[in-house]
Amino acid sequence: MPLDFPAIRQAARDLKQHHGLDRLFRFFDLGGTITPPSDDPQDWWEPETLTHRAELLGICQTGSDGYAALSAWIAVASSSGQPHFNETNHGAT
Repeated sequence: MPLDFPAIRQAARDLKQHHGLDRLFRFFDLGGTITPPSDDPQDWWEPETLTHRAELLGICQTGSDGYAALSAWIAVASSSGQPHFNETNHGAT
């Protein structure tokens, strides 16, 4: 399923309006999940199982805690689908 970039950016704008626990609760209301690190020693050899993961609308980001993962998700989602800045597209929006 292709990513719905306008919906992703809208979710990021919505989340930016909230702070603290309200932001986390709003993320859950939108259907997001925050997965804590695995406590199974057999998983510890995989770095992605040692961090918190925030996932919503096909985007997954990690952080040292749930709020850091959510902040990383918002940062990526805010610019999703937008062209990256370089010398040839510096006027792109």
